[in-house]
Amino acid sequence: MSKLARLFWTAVFLSSTLWLGAAQAQGYPSKPITLIVTWPAGGSTDVIARLFAEPLGEALGQPVAVVNRAGGGGSLGTMAALDAPKDGYTILMTTSGNHVLTPLKKDVGYTYQNFVPIGQLVAATIMLAVRADSKWKTLDDFVKDAKANPGKYTFGAVPNGMPQLTLNGLEKAAGIKLVHIPQKGGAPGAKALLAGDVDVLPANAATVASNLKAGKMRALAMFGEQRDPAFPDVPTAKEQGYAVFGSPFVGVAVAKGVPQPVIDKLSAAVEKVAKSADFQAKAEKTATVITYLPAKAFGAVWARDWNTYAPMLKGK
Repeated sequence: MSKLARLFWTAVFLSSTLWLGAAQAQGYPSKPITLIVTWPAGGSTDVIARLFAEPLGEALGQPVAVVNRAGGGGSLGTMAALDAPKDGYTILMTTSGNHVLTPLKKDVGYTYQNFVPIGQLVAATIMLAVRADSKWKTLDDFVKDAKANPGKYTFGAVPNGMPQLTLNGLEKAAGIKLVHIPQKGGAPGAKALLAGDVDVLPANAATVASNLKAGKMRALAMFGEQRDPAFPDVPTAKEQGYAVFGSPFVGVAVAKGVPQPVIDKLSAAVEKVAKSADFQAKAEKTATVITYLPAKAFGAVWARDWNTYAPMLKGK
């Protein structure tokens, strides 16, 4: 085949691919959409996904059903999204845990580069919670006690998730040693704290908000640059002398291969919902502040976090 012929058939292929993608988008969506959550029901990601699904469905003109596919540090649900048909009818509520931390720890069949960012919804701040009857009233109370009793106190967290890495940062900054009790998600971790199975819990604010408001837990610190608007009375760790930060993301993604026109429709719908005052108000009631980022900026967060945590987790 001559060079001219190859160029011709390449142009035909690209044109047909673009036409097919445009045709798919024109009728998209024509049936219900599945939104996969890679963590258990009741956790912070599940809470925001269920608030988000209904208005997203309204924006797209088709219902969006939340499906929990937990396990493997979020990898099972992520692989389910990757293996689904590349038509935009399976979307992923992705997080720092399943998207960055889990694939850095071991080969799970994907990296962040197998997915396309649609939009960030949340950059959550991690909180350090204790039971309401705990003897520790402040972060300093806890640090002093932990220093005097190395290895005595326990904390619950998903292995190598952002909450654990954040608390490991506190251990290093404060010169304390705690015992990690692995958990399967934020909701199981909250149950473990209330049951007395762990002494402290690093968790997204949304995971423990209801227990804090019910007076069952108390927050010792927030691991953010600034205080969380939903909990203005909880000081940051930095304010208390420990420059330790944790800001896991939650956002929407699809597997690579979904036609660009479909991605564009999803992106516009996600942005519309994320910027909705009604959605933001409902999220705030769960102690979640919406911090929307469009696709390109969200993708930059993926790369930033990947490069930040790779030295800590690769080969671990």
